[in-house]
Amino acid sequence: MYDLTVFEQNGQLLTDSREVAVAVDKEHYDLIKNIRQYIGYLTDGEFSVSEYFIESSYIDRTGRALPCFLCTKKGCDMIANKLQGKKGVIFTARYIEAFGKMKEFIEKGVQYSKQVSFKEQVECIGVVADMLRVNEASKLLMIGQLYKSYDLPAEFLPQYEFNGNREMKSATDLLKRYGLGMSAKNFNLLLLEYGYLEERSRKSTSAPGKEKKYKALTDKGLKYGENAVSPQCQREVQPMYYADSFKELFDIVVGLVVV
Repeated sequence: MYDLTVFEQNGQLLTDSREVAVAVDKEHYDLIKNIRQYIGYLTDGEFSVSEYFIESSYIDRTGRALPCFLCTKKGCDMIANKLQGKKGVIFTARYIEAFGKMKEFIEKGVQYSKQVSFKEQVECIGVVADMLRVNEASKLLMIGQLYKSYDLPAEFLPQYEFNGNREMKSATDLLKRYGLGMSAKNFNLLLLEYGYLEERSRKSTSAPGKEKKYKALTDKGLKYGENAVSPQCQREVQPMYYADSFKELFDIVVGLVVV
């Protein structure tokens, strides 16, 4: 039985249209067409589209950025309403269960957090942030969300962009910008080989007993970028690279520069 992965983002519970496509046994590009049609109808009816679907993208195995949608429970309701018979019933049961489990998980976490002092929670954020080697912007994001969970004002917190005025982008974006002729997948393999990246793992929230892997910049790699908290899961990070020194890093790992 295929279980949908549900995650929290900006206070909303969401699932990925790629997972929905698998759950309803439909090609993802066909589902994308359906969702775009639903969005058109919602727009015409002056409904808030973001309460149903949020446009997003993902990187495929070849390093291409492809479209996808993040679907709310309302969005899944709309998709399910177009399905008939057994397929519709099973999909409905799956997403209701998945959204319910995540809601329960979050509520239990909030209840537990109230048993730990605010000061201890701030200290824990510092420890976790150091372990993940996240940047200052991500640390402030984590602290800001803690304040939000207590309904406390957080306007006084600095609003950092990444490392001052240094522009930061994903490897995929910068490889394409500079026309370097390499996929992000192959570039990441080189970074792993030369110690600029490391692979980490965390426990999966949707599949108990399983782990999800992600990549992070090492101390060596932090010269060329920062680890930002993933927008889909605060328990993992994603590497972001300084645009002004990216070509230097590229030349090093492909052997054009001797270090």
